[in-house]
Amino acid sequence: MKKLLPSAAFSLFALAGQAQLTITDSLTIGSITTLLEGIGVTVSNVTVNCPERAIGHFVGTSELSITEGLVLTTGGADLVAGPVANFASDYLGTPGDADLDNALGMGGITYEACVLEFDCVPQGDTLLFNFSFGSEEYQEFVGSAFNDVFGIYLSGPGFGTPTNVAAIPGGTVVSINNVNNQLNSGYYHDNEGIPGYYVAYDGFTTNLTVFAVVQPLQPYHFKVAIADVADGALDSGVFLEAFSFRSPMLTTGLNEESLPSMQRFRRGDEMFMVVPPDAAQGQQVLVFDAAGHLVQRTMVQGTGVSIDIAGLDAGMYVVKVQDSTLPAVRFVKE
Repeated sequence: MKKLLPSAAFSLFALAGQAQLTITDSLTIGSITTLLEGIGVTVSNVTVNCPERAIGHFVGTSELSITEGLVLTTGGADLVAGPVANFASDYLGTPGDADLDNALGMGGITYEACVLEFDCVPQGDTLLFNFSFGSEEYQEFVGSAFNDVFGIYLSGPGFGTPTNVAAIPGGTVVSINNVNNQLNSGYYHDNEGIPGYYVAYDGFTTNLTVFAVVQPLQPYHFKVAIADVADGALDSGVFLEAFSFRSPMLTTGLNEESLPSMQRFRRGDEMFMVVPPDAAQGQQVLVFDAAGHLVQRTMVQGTGVSIDIAGLDAGMYVVKVQDSTLPAVRFVKE
């Protein structure tokens, strides 16, 4: 395979606009760190415990909605490149992972694990990243014991034990049994229905965003692990979007401890904000996305504010009452 030199780790980025998927499985710790690190985070202490060829840097347009990132597989990363008629199955004969064994329960055993771990210090009070999961086991083995397993475990302040945050909106952990063309199908892409040309896996999830509340400037630890279950055949992979580990700065610049605050709750496609009596009558209410762009404005009416979130993209938003000492509040559109 091509050697990915540290000084040219992203020379392949120019290929992203072409209709192809290029995968390089010779990576340095430095290039992996750079691919992980997004806005507002510092990544360090990267370790990789994967069989040879199991982790790679992918770039290019494909059936995936991610154009660049890291892929961790239970076989060879180079086998991820399509077409779907290709058979991504590489028997490695390497061991599994104890945490994934425990996640399976009932004596489940994993094989051919690929594990990426790193430390992360967020600048803000939220941590986000994007990922997708795919497998050759779709759809034939949905509901069977041959369900490859993966997890993205987050630990640190506020997390008593390592928590698998690889979930769809609503908290359901992503797996072959939980996301497929019968269950949670809105988050699933059937790569066989219209045969895929650029990705070999028979199916994969949409690009999913994980949101976690964290403590600013405190160390957190990530463990990304994937493994075969019950046998070493039929590969699976988890795609981590490049530069998507990020921590938006969401401070208001006010001393919030002594200020009244808005309470929020959701009903369908409306987010309601209840304001303290006489705190902000007649004031405009501004809604910003995580990048700081104004996406909506409305008015305080009585003691509440109704925000229509139906047209908003999935993500995190900040609500601020203009010309008011009320601290800003956050909500997440799933």
